[in-house]
Amino acid sequence: MKPWTNLLPLVFLVGCTTANTVYERDGKQAILIECGAAVSFSVCHDRAKQECPSGYTTLSENAGFNRKELRIRCNP
Repeated sequence: MKPWTNLLPLVFLVGCTTANTVYERDGKQAILIECGAAVSFSVCHDRAKQECPSGYTTLSENAGFNRKELRIRCNP
């Protein structure tokens, strides 16, 4: 096995982000961005900029054991 293949799963864990549409209790739409725990919130915010080119409002930031979560709402 090549040495770099051992690092491949770690690369996906560190740099991976997902974005999903969610609805707040008040019925308003938001976006939940999940990032790997080993990265800074700046990676999550970079993904937020991709999702909301006109800007966004941060609703919450949560850091857990295995991931970080950023909840945002795109500006109109």
